[in-house]
Amino acid sequence: MLLDLRPKSRFSSLGGNSVNNNAMKYIFRLIAIFASFALLFAAYGGRVSPAIWTLPSLATLALPVIAVVVLALVLLLAIFRQWRSVAVLVGALLLSWPTLRLISPFNIFDPKPDPDKVHLKVLTMNVTEFNWQDSNVHPSKNMRYILDQDADIVVIQEGLVYFSYEQLPTVQPMLEELYKKYPYRKKHFFDVGILSKYPFTEVKSPAINQDSINYFIKAWDVEAPGGDLRVVSMHLSSLRFTFNDSQILDSMNVPSDRKRRVKSVVNKLDYGFRTHVRQVEAMRQLLDQTEGDVLVMGDMNDTPGSYAYRTLCGDDLLDAWAEAGCGPVYTFHAHHLYVKIDHIFYRGDMKVISCRCDKEGESDHYPLVAIIER
Repeated sequence: MLLDLRPKSRFSSLGGNSVNNNAMKYIFRLIAIFASFALLFAAYGGRVSPAIWTLPSLATLALPVIAVVVLALVLLLAIFRQWRSVAVLVGALLLSWPTLRLISPFNIFDPKPDPDKVHLKVLTMNVTEFNWQDSNVHPSKNMRYILDQDADIVVIQEGLVYFSYEQLPTVQPMLEELYKKYPYRKKHFFDVGILSKYPFTEVKSPAINQDSINYFIKAWDVEAPGGDLRVVSMHLSSLRFTFNDSQILDSMNVPSDRKRRVKSVVNKLDYGFRTHVRQVEAMRQLLDQTEGDVLVMGDMNDTPGSYAYRTLCGDDLLDAWAEAGCGPVYTFHAHHLYVKIDHIFYRGDMKVISCRCDKEGESDHYPLVAIIER
């Protein structure tokens, strides 16, 4: 019998596989730790004022994308049976849930309405000036949608800046219906307005004085069924995105162009986030001075979980979508940007029965509709 006198390799095939497996586990764990940190940073970045540090606010804006990546990693690592790495990611998801539920709640069943209580249907919509410059829109789809909803209280943003939308040829065919359905109306010189089935008085407060051409806050005390209701319509400063800003990915093959566009987007976000700090603090001041039931609706130009969102909500405002919506939703859809920046908040002796986002109208924003029980 011949003996094999060749020296054995220090890495047998079995040993080599073991080393490779250990290396892969190490890499997977590093990926899981990094992804978990990114998720938690984005989920709680809204607790840091952008006036101090802007990066957490930028991360919060990316939270939905980061959450999807983490979920994909959970599935991938489960396939490879990397259970420790999976546990790290699942732990991060659970810790992030208080913020994630604001973006994608899972309210499968609507609460059962109480027949002995009053129910109000409310609607908020950025109508993009009823697209008055588009001569092909006859009649206005936005106004048609609003009238068809027959909500009790409607607040609009971007109604028209310099003159009344009631003068528009696209709206005039529906004026008789508008006046009959909403005998109480207010179109302010700038931007925001209210349509109501019930009488109201305008709220005067230094906290809601206009401080720029893109920031409009108005409030009204509505004599609604169930008692007086303060309704606040907000339109925080726009981040001023353009079509070019949304084409960053299309210019990745041109480094100089990519750098310029990325810098432009980051600068706009930085300025917008910092501007929102002042504006939501003013709104919070108004809310702190207000007693009783309150509805805050409109175009915040900021996403759930952001610093502006958290500051405005404080410890007392509830988000109608988080309480009664189901799944992720976006209300802005222009320039390939899909984000939820329109909101309905409430507080007081009320609860939301249902909330939905309708993909209707010709605006670059979709409307939100909620049923409030009081």
